[in-house]
Amino acid sequence: MSKSKNFASFFKMITVEPTFLLYWAVYVIIDATNTNLLLQKKCRLSAISEPDLNTACDDEKKGVLFATEMNSFYRFLMLFICKFCAVFAVSWSDLAGRRRRPLILLPVIGQIIQAMFGCLHSYFWYWDPLTAMLSNIVIEMMTGGITLIIFGAQMYVCDVSSMESRTMRLGFLSATRTLADLLGYGGSGFILRSIGFFYTYLVCFTVSVISLILALALVKNISTPVDEKPRILDVFNVMKIVDSFKLIFKKSLGHKRMIVFVLLVIYTSVFFTTQGENGILYLFLRYKFHWDERKYSSYVFYRYIGVIMGSIFCSVVLSKILKVHDGIIGVFAGLFDTIAVLGYLFANQNWHLYIVPLFDIFHGTALSVSLSFMSKNYESHELGRLNSVIGIFGLIVPACHPIYNGIFEKTLDVFPSAFFLLSISLDTIVVFLYCVTYYVSRKLEIREKVITEEEEKQMLDRNDSID
Repeated sequence: MSKSKNFASFFKMITVEPTFLLYWAVYVIIDATNTNLLLQKKCRLSAISEPDLNTACDDEKKGVLFATEMNSFYRFLMLFICKFCAVFAVSWSDLAGRRRRPLILLPVIGQIIQAMFGCLHSYFWYWDPLTAMLSNIVIEMMTGGITLIIFGAQMYVCDVSSMESRTMRLGFLSATRTLADLLGYGGSGFILRSIGFFYTYLVCFTVSVISLILALALVKNISTPVDEKPRILDVFNVMKIVDSFKLIFKKSLGHKRMIVFVLLVIYTSVFFTTQGENGILYLFLRYKFHWDERKYSSYVFYRYIGVIMGSIFCSVVLSKILKVHDGIIGVFAGLFDTIAVLGYLFANQNWHLYIVPLFDIFHGTALSVSLSFMSKNYESHELGRLNSVIGIFGLIVPACHPIYNGIFEKTLDVFPSAFFLLSISLDTIVVFLYCVTYYVSRKLEIREKVITEEEEKQMLDRNDSID
């Protein structure tokens, strides 16, 4: 009976995760397919219809360089604008009484439209590749894209979870994202090679519709009534951002303000390296190791199996069961990330690459830990403003794409792995900052414990004197 109750309680916990899983998996597939679309349209010099991907490109280097340049511009512009708009969207969400559903539903609708446009661009192969890129930018900007659904999902999970279960549930959300990466990256190459561009986008369209249905069914409306609906001027009021900073760094936190600031730097740095590496890894492996879509998909599938196991280990075993401090988990994850990047930097043969994932099992764990660590300092109704501040810090993240792509482009013929040097530098800083947060937070916890014990002792002494 207890097992059935445990299963029932587990399934009750499932809310935004299925939608998040399908959305992220399709996002990865569409992103990988878009990159290949740009590459193939440029490297096939005389193609007027969708080509046979099993035949070699006319000019592989030309296609790789074009895809690198376009991804650099496209990802930067798209992510910057989406993050900027998401800051105001989460502000609206709080003002409207914690309305989280629109933050989740709108990106899914946008993805459905994106897949439809992908079908058109692959069917009319002679259309300029710049048109495909610009249509994606416009759709992402209008519907919030990946940035908005990340904020929406994280805020929703924080709203429906207790303080004790928050790290575990955010860890599950991170594991869901990792599983989506596994399905997306692991399947994109095989799907594309098997059925071509048009039907790949059609599959993405179908899965996105299922994702929308699951969101409507499982993501409940948890909003609370408000006296009046937020006005547009209130939502886009710059002073709201200033107020968000004042709230997040409020005086009542004391020395915890420094911890929150450091965690914001950590969150931004980890996101910066993760986005930068993922945006260029396929082109790097294709150029240096001559991998095709299927080989890359097989490798990523193998890589993310380990990452899922690592995420579950951190969120369940270390956080939930062993009650390990968030700062220690962050140090642990950061060290393994650094070792993994070193492996990519010095890999020269295929078998070297298959050793690296053994040290990359905690990939992305530092993100969920830093978010959980921060959120524990705030009430549920303050999480929207926290995400606004995270969004402001995150405006620097889109710069990773021109930087990483620029380094790769400049060192393509000399040292294609050079962009990993930037990741190593930032990962090292993250490990150091996690050490700082752990040291400071432990000192504060000990001090608070001593103060609490003294207050309890004084209360007992007063009670004894009265008696």
